[in-house]
Amino acid sequence: MKIEKVEVREIADQFGTPVYVYSLEILRQSINEIKKLSPVTRYAMKASSNARILQEMLANGVKIDAVSVYEVQRAIRAGYKAEDICFTSDVFFNADDVNYCLENNIYCNCGTLGMVEEYGQALKKKGAGSSKISIRINPGEGAGHSKKTNTGGPYSKHGIWYQNLDKVKQILKEYGLTLSGIHMHIGSGGDMEHLKRITAKLVDFAKEFPDVETINFGGGLPYQYDPDQPQEDITGYKAIIDERAKVLREHFGREVVCEIEPGRRFVAGCGYLIGEVRSLNHTFDEEGKRIDYVLTNVGFCHLIRPMAYGSFHPIWFDGEELGPEQNLIIAGPVCESGDVLTQKDEEPVPRKLPMPKSGDCIVIGGAGAYGHVMSSNYNSQPLIPEVIIDGDICTLTRKRQTLDDIMQAEIQGG
Repeated sequence: MKIEKVEVREIADQFGTPVYVYSLEILRQSINEIKKLSPVTRYAMKASSNARILQEMLANGVKIDAVSVYEVQRAIRAGYKAEDICFTSDVFFNADDVNYCLENNIYCNCGTLGMVEEYGQALKKKGAGSSKISIRINPGEGAGHSKKTNTGGPYSKHGIWYQNLDKVKQILKEYGLTLSGIHMHIGSGGDMEHLKRITAKLVDFAKEFPDVETINFGGGLPYQYDPDQPQEDITGYKAIIDERAKVLREHFGREVVCEIEPGRRFVAGCGYLIGEVRSLNHTFDEEGKRIDYVLTNVGFCHLIRPMAYGSFHPIWFDGEELGPEQNLIIAGPVCESGDVLTQKDEEPVPRKLPMPKSGDCIVIGGAGAYGHVMSSNYNSQPLIPEVIIDGDICTLTRKRQTLDDIMQAEIQGG
């Protein structure tokens, strides 16, 4: 098996396993596809904040949506300028955050009334900084491939409730703020019909604010992880955005810039997680049926999506003389029963795959989004390296962490 022009085994031998690998060819294809949809495109960098990926976005004219001041600073270190970054959050983590944004002209997209007020208070106290802000609205409904990724509706913490816009206007007036942007993101994995309806709602909300310059329809573009199924078609989204821009132009008598900010759709497909089969195990259920497990060195400390969301990821084995296909449960090394890569609704789900042997490589696809960025040091496992592939060239972009790296910040008693 190859990723671009490089054999999987060659990557494993050179960098060790587990290791994250990103294909620039696939990433560039995604960028070209998504940029056609909207006049301005942002990348929700929380999906994967690797500096090399950010630099590829920058080189292709994609702006940034950051959800923490640390992400803002990471984007700047990768080469972005402040004017290309929007900071979206429901809170300022502390007073330093709001002061940093004011001092560095970081455009803030505020997801709660309290955040709008805190920005106004800080601006008034400092007497310097931009008076222009954006707000994130909760339109009263959401969507997503999981309840945990649904970011709209009454049970979501995100965004200013759509019935509280008069309160927004009061805060704007009190602190002399200008609402120049309006934003909404209802979740990850919505369908096109949902996106069509919800974007119309946001346009109606925008009409209440005469100074709006930018409207951001968020991300959440659908993505199909199963390679045996057709990829989700998003080309029709352009016509929706164009229609919304026309309505805004007619209402305001001027152009209002339309933006989108996908994350997962940009990077999911370009990422692979390569590991190694370490052992085979089996049990028998109450009826005497054999259950086969393939134990690998890839666990939820490396890829948490299957455990957190029951997410499907394609899996391949790479090795000589793989056995016949049979139902296998693929699991990791973490000391938790939930450390299973093939699961749904918190239950292991066997998958028909060729039987590997110890030492063969396992390749997990669709790992470019919410993979390495959500990894952890659980069980004192070091964070794993990241590698960029461009044609036949492999470049290490993150070193493998060591135990010394993990412990260097700890204060140890004498």
